[in-house]
Amino acid sequence: MCRGWHAGRNGSSQHHHARARSMRKKRLGDLLQAAGLVDELQLRAALGFHHKWGTPLGQVVVDLGFCTAQQVLELLANQAQLPMVDLDAEMLDPQLVEVLPVRVAESCRVIPLRQEGPRDSVLVVATAAPGDPVALDEVARLTGKTRVVTLLATDAAISQAIDRLYYPHLQDARRPVDPIPLPEADEKLPLVTERAECLMLDGLLRRRESAYTFKNGLPVMKPLTEDIPVAARTTEPEMTRVDVGRRKAKPREPEVWVYGWGLKATQGLMELLASAGLKAQVARTEDVRKASACSVVLAPLQSVESVKRRGVQARLLLAGRSRDMDRAWALGAQEFLSGPLRADCLIDAVHEQLRAGRESLRQVG
Repeated sequence: MCRGWHAGRNGSSQHHHARARSMRKKRLGDLLQAAGLVDELQLRAALGFHHKWGTPLGQVVVDLGFCTAQQVLELLANQAQLPMVDLDAEMLDPQLVEVLPVRVAESCRVIPLRQEGPRDSVLVVATAAPGDPVALDEVARLTGKTRVVTLLATDAAISQAIDRLYYPHLQDARRPVDPIPLPEADEKLPLVTERAECLMLDGLLRRRESAYTFKNGLPVMKPLTEDIPVAARTTEPEMTRVDVGRRKAKPREPEVWVYGWGLKATQGLMELLASAGLKAQVARTEDVRKASACSVVLAPLQSVESVKRRGVQARLLLAGRSRDMDRAWALGAQEFLSGPLRADCLIDAVHEQLRAGRESLRQVG
């Protein structure tokens, strides 16, 4: 059993509040100065910033480079006589998202670590130092646990752990950067931008080979090397095109464009959409801008922020953290998904947006 602050459902956190009051007897600034982490001038500067902007003093001294977040955490933990936890080394249990909802974790700045005791009656959580007794009582009340044991971590570590546990699908989401056009190079240099994009679209679920070389007059495939980015590589001259006089049929647009996710999330989403009978394709920025009004763009919020909303006709189904909801609506999202992505909710949302897109086209027609 872990040693830490304890709270219960029936107001059994008197010890918790008493310890919190004892912590306030010596202020953090005094602790920092006594430990030799800041001098008097540095402390005055940090306090001035703290009083002017309202930023916690512990965060101020870290941001100003006077000491590290770990040093501040150790001071607070020693004064409170509470254990610390290295959240980077913790294996977070995805099942605990059902025990402690994301809105509680974010508002109370806590992360559930494990359940202990008979019938899992004890919940062990990490909280941002120095800890909030009221938040701990709220966690005990909302989870219905007889006891909540609290360990201390830095606020930054809590934020990262919340992302790992509740938003794993956003971990590798990226802000795409469109290539800068070079007029003198667009038609002369054998750049593989289009080839690289095709590799991204078709090679996420299976590795493809590219780059032509010639052997005995015949084109032979060889794998690309890993030492430089794909978009920076050039190819040998390609085979001359032969126009057979037949116009290729325009490929049918997918129902769902999957855009801006990390590799693992993209693979999972593509498999999920395929299992639901939906035609999906990994999108480039160009695809998002050209997508029709009856298709759906499924993307994390931070990826779409780099795409200008003007001219995007597709219906935006965005995912992000709960605090980002207003930003999603401002970008023109038709629907916003927060917290851990549930497969059934995601598929239902996609179908709903596809129906809405078809209905809007019928009304226009």
